[in-house]
Amino acid sequence: MTKEKILNWEITGAIIISLLGSLFHFMFASFVSPVFANVPSMFPAPPDLSPLAAVEKLHKRIRSYPEMANWQAAVLTTLRDMDKDWKPKKKTVVEKFVIVKDKVRIEKILSATEYEGDRTKDLTAKYQAEAEKFNKKSESSQGEDGGRKGGRYRGLDLSRDEMFPFGEDRRADYEYELREGTLAAGQRVHILETLSLQKSSDIYEGKYFIHPETYDILRAELRPAKNPGPLKLLEMHIDFDRLPEGYLVIKSTRIRIHVGLIVKNIRMESEERYSDFQVLDDPL
Repeated sequence: MTKEKILNWEITGAIIISLLGSLFHFMFASFVSPVFANVPSMFPAPPDLSPLAAVEKLHKRIRSYPEMANWQAAVLTTLRDMDKDWKPKKKTVVEKFVIVKDKVRIEKILSATEYEGDRTKDLTAKYQAEAEKFNKKSESSQGEDGGRKGGRYRGLDLSRDEMFPFGEDRRADYEYELREGTLAAGQRVHILETLSLQKSSDIYEGKYFIHPETYDILRAELRPAKNPGPLKLLEMHIDFDRLPEGYLVIKSTRIRIHVGLIVKNIRMESEERYSDFQVLDDPL
């Protein structure tokens, strides 16, 4: 694998999903993205609610969710190589099964197919080999920061506090703005915008779309407070759901990345959709 491909994959993973597994990184800041379609509508702030009051309510709601340490789910991942106009040149569709035990993530690749024009290519064996390496690394890091050493190379890998910076110890590091708005389906929401006062690539800022009555988080739109090195663009959209047992889970993610190298620009888009969640006492 070339250095460019390694960089391409690591940046995509470290931001994709662990976001889960990537992901669970619940992230970024006040931006109205020209890249993504269907940007939610926004209106003035609700008159009877201050931004800090909303932050406190949201923090309490997040703390009320039980932690889901052991779970499994089906995941459909679509990776797209994009041109300079953000039109897809080729895509790879990966079907996989994810098992998380004590925050250590294991992936089982079911299929992987690359599509480019009229050509298709079976990449299942390649992705299964990569998953095997990832699984070994993830298992070897068990007990070291909850297995995040391995997950960082597969997608979103944010802790709950990193994704949701609303605790009392984090509030002095952010500016908050509250508005009302609607999601694409017309659902009325509170929109909490966060802006980090520390410009660091390890800190995320963004918009959080909140149910006005339950204060469940419905969506987060995030980006780094500072883009590191050759990273020109990183945008993440994360949609959440709540299981009947009360757990907050990621329903889908969409990430766009632009890396500007001396000899080449790399633009990628990743989408992941989670389904068939099961909370497990003893994962298979």
